[in-house]
Amino acid sequence: MNRNLQRGKVALALLVILSSGIALGWYGHDVHRSPAEASPIANNTTDAATHWTDRAMVTLGHELELTAEQQQKIRPVLQEASRKMDLDRERALFQLHLQVLRVHDELRPHLRPDQVSALERMSLRLRQDIKLRFAPLLKDPALPPPDL
Repeated sequence: MNRNLQRGKVALALLVILSSGIALGWYGHDVHRSPAEASPIANNTTDAATHWTDRAMVTLGHELELTAEQQQKIRPVLQEASRKMDLDRERALFQLHLQVLRVHDELRPHLRPDQVSALERMSLRLRQDIKLRFAPLLKDPALPPPDL
């Protein structure tokens, strides 16, 4: 019975890792770009933010029949909202990456020594990716410093 419970825990842990990997792949697909390209924080203007602002302007302009004067006043509001959404997205991705590191720590007791060594290499690579990808967030005093 105890052995089945241990196997269940390992299976659940592997499922969590798989799910985290899928989530990171889906939401963090640009992690292999250079940090300046990958992080909207590193770029003052990003294509995604500009694209979102432009699409929102078209939709609002069409649906609300905005005048040119209204559009001039609304665009900066949308640009600021886009900047905040990008920051929120980066913070969420940062937290997901940190969660994967915590899962690595939880897996250690269930692994053989050779597997622990491989997991430590994976953790090291992930820590390095986090330091590169999220360098601006690591300097943010509003966020608690992670143990990297």
